[in-house]
Amino acid sequence: MEIMDAQVLEQALLGLPNLASRPAGTHVQDLATLIDSDLPLQMFLEQLLPQLCNLFAAPAAVAWMKTQGTAGAVFGVRYRMDQVLSSINEQKKHERLVQVAWQQRAPMLAEPATKQAEIRSDSSNTTGHLILFGPILHFGEPIALLEIVLPKLRAALTAPQRHLYLRCAQLVAERIYGGLRQRMSMPAASLGQALAQLKQLTGEVESMQQQIRRTLEARLQQFSGWSFMSLAENQEFAKLVQQLLDTHGLRVECPECGNPAILRCLRAGNAKHGAFVYDHYLDSGRTFHGGPTTVPLIRVVPKPARRGIAVRPDE
Repeated sequence: MEIMDAQVLEQALLGLPNLASRPAGTHVQDLATLIDSDLPLQMFLEQLLPQLCNLFAAPAAVAWMKTQGTAGAVFGVRYRMDQVLSSINEQKKHERLVQVAWQQRAPMLAEPATKQAEIRSDSSNTTGHLILFGPILHFGEPIALLEIVLPKLRAALTAPQRHLYLRCAQLVAERIYGGLRQRMSMPAASLGQALAQLKQLTGEVESMQQQIRRTLEARLQQFSGWSFMSLAENQEFAKLVQQLLDTHGLRVECPECGNPAILRCLRAGNAKHGAFVYDHYLDSGRTFHGGPTTVPLIRVVPKPARRGIAVRPDE
């Protein structure tokens, strides 16, 4: 474990509830020593779990691993879990909760079930403890899952505390990934796996872009009906709108023809402070639609592809 990484983890741990007075640095160093040791995988996991409990002042922990050669099968190396799961029914619900955690690509905090509907759920957390899950990823896919049963706290976690627990789980998982790489063969990267992740990323980006477009449109529509004190000020407003939209690959929609356009303010007839127009290129050439003297109701659309540029399929 690099010195800088160790310091980041130590500082994060010191911010957790009930941990500020404990020697986090010693436990972080113990983890680094274990990772750098030559212990085989099984012994490594068995010694890892008490160390995870030391790091988080946790009463119990599990290291879940995927069984090589058997699709979907997992096994768990447990430490003191009999102290928090007291019945077969609780164990079954806990197994389904673990299945949910396996689907995640980021750390997860499972709240203890308190309401009857939550308790009856097949995948509820009936331990009475917060449970912190930290997936260990290889090429973006989980190969192992850390489960840490957190100590009972006197008060509910604040949002910053929750974020800190998740951050600590991520840092610890990244460190333990290095230990697993030393002790087991990892699957090679595949193009199919990369394409699947890129497809997922594309969907996430498109969703964010849609949210950005809706937010910009709603805020810009608040200026509908405004007019400033001079032509220069109206032109400056239109310029700023264009710059803002262009940063995100967007344009305003022309209400006359529906095409993407640039909002401008130009001198026009008797309009003392100019008129707002939609500047766009149509098949007939450059065209200006519109002409209101106040800011129109703005609708935001994606920027069109550049005209006259051919791109080869392999570029």
